[in-house]
Amino acid sequence: MKQKEITLCGKQVMVAYCFATEIAFKKFTGVNLDEFDATNPEHIIYIILSAIATYYQKEGIDAPVKDENLMYDVQPRELIDTLNEVLKLRADWYQLPKGDKKDEKPDEEQEGKNA
Repeated sequence: MKQKEITLCGKQVMVAYCFATEIAFKKFTGVNLDEFDATNPEHIIYIILSAIATYYQKEGIDAPVKDENLMYDVQPRELIDTLNEVLKLRADWYQLPKGDKKDEKPDEEQEGKNA
């Protein structure tokens, strides 16, 4: 399990990623995490809620943030930052290779080579 402390709804909250996160997301949404849609507000809320639930269920304690907080009290920046952290935890858990920044070229340079 990969985990990280974040700030959400003004509280310090732990999020975690492992198979339990994917199972929770499937139970909440009815779709596999591979079908995550970042334009769907429910998917955004439920991937975050799944990552919170994973950590706190494993620890056997109540989470400081609930689904109601994510729907009504969260600040947009906190939501975006938390989503990014959860997706990073997923990549770390699956040990996905990180791209090498020096190998990336701006679009203009790539277009010039193809012209």
